[in-house]
Amino acid sequence: MDIRLKKTIIIFFVLLLIFISLMIFSEYRNIENLREEEGVNESALELRKESLKVWGVRLLLNFLIPLLFLTTKFSQKISSFVSKGRGSIVSGILYGLIFFFIVFLINLPLNFYSSYYLNHKYGLSNQSIWRWLELNIKSFLTSDLLTALFLWVPYGIISRGSRTWWIKLSLLVIPVIIFMVFISPLVIDPIFNKYTSIADEDLGKEITTLLDRAGIKDAKIYKVDKSKDTKTMNAYMTGISSSKRIVLWDTTIEKLNEKEILSVTSHEIGHYINGHIWKNILLSILGTFILFFLVYIGSEWMLYYSYGSFGFKTLSNYASLPLLILLLNVFLFFGDPLSNYISRKMEVEADIVEITLTGDRESAVSAMEKLSKNNLGVKRTSKLYEIFYLTHPSLEDRIEFYKTYPID
Repeated sequence: MDIRLKKTIIIFFVLLLIFISLMIFSEYRNIENLREEEGVNESALELRKESLKVWGVRLLLNFLIPLLFLTTKFSQKISSFVSKGRGSIVSGILYGLIFFFIVFLINLPLNFYSSYYLNHKYGLSNQSIWRWLELNIKSFLTSDLLTALFLWVPYGIISRGSRTWWIKLSLLVIPVIIFMVFISPLVIDPIFNKYTSIADEDLGKEITTLLDRAGIKDAKIYKVDKSKDTKTMNAYMTGISSSKRIVLWDTTIEKLNEKEILSVTSHEIGHYINGHIWKNILLSILGTFILFFLVYIGSEWMLYYSYGSFGFKTLSNYASLPLLILLLNVFLFFGDPLSNYISRKMEVEADIVEITLTGDRESAVSAMEKLSKNNLGVKRTSKLYEIFYLTHPSLEDRIEFYKTYPID
């Protein structure tokens, strides 16, 4: 391995550790400032502190796991093992299954701690351990297993176009993005939870009235049984044409009053009528082209200066998968501030629709306060955390917006 590549890797991880330290320091200071204010939920602050530790470990693992697969040549050993006497398609499937299963097992303890232990410790979960295992296995089967089964497709493209594979692969991803947005809620989501019509006819009529007022016709309204997994609340709207649907978590229906539910629903309608679904699709497609181009440039550079130290010299080798994942994670990390900035702007646009459609500031404020309190959220974060990770404006900013935005 060339000294330039070694230095780049070392500098990256040093800067990453500095970033993690700065983030934890800024958030801990923010937590202490919040602790001095009235009405602060101590459990929310303690959960925040523990979640930050999980975040730091997970961020490190995102880069460390694929790098270790490369530097130990373990990835090449897997590739050599699965390729003996087998064709390219079968080799790709076997490599993907082994690789993703190992990564799944490595991440499982941290996932257990963050999504099961902490959620139970702070009273946010109703899951049994068996239900938690069931959902994790289903997630592996519907995500990692499917990726493994079709891993030979992108590698077939890479092997046939050494300089243009990133363009062809970006084009291939377009239908996948559309599938995830429109088809996944209809096909994948029901694997995890049960969707039924809302039993409260009066609430259904009020939501239909909101939809009519927003000019949305033929949208279905569903309730999803999230209460068997969590005590947190949420709602969303997705679909096009006859597949349009508003989905309310049953916890949302149980814990908010009718006006608050209508306020939350109006926010989701706001995303729809502002075209955020299509805008996100277009941004995802554009981002994919940029991302894959950067991965192409980065992989060429790393392969050249690795001098074969990873055990392979071409990207068409299945052993290069950790390299691609490493670079994807790096560039996605640097792109997070921009994507989250756009997301926060869209949330403000949806908030505008929320209070103009209902004309009800009070319910918007009370719904947001209940959501945050129930989900053990904090009313604001540090600026550094906001820039890199907040997809929504802070609770403090949203409540101020609801109270001051002119709707008359």
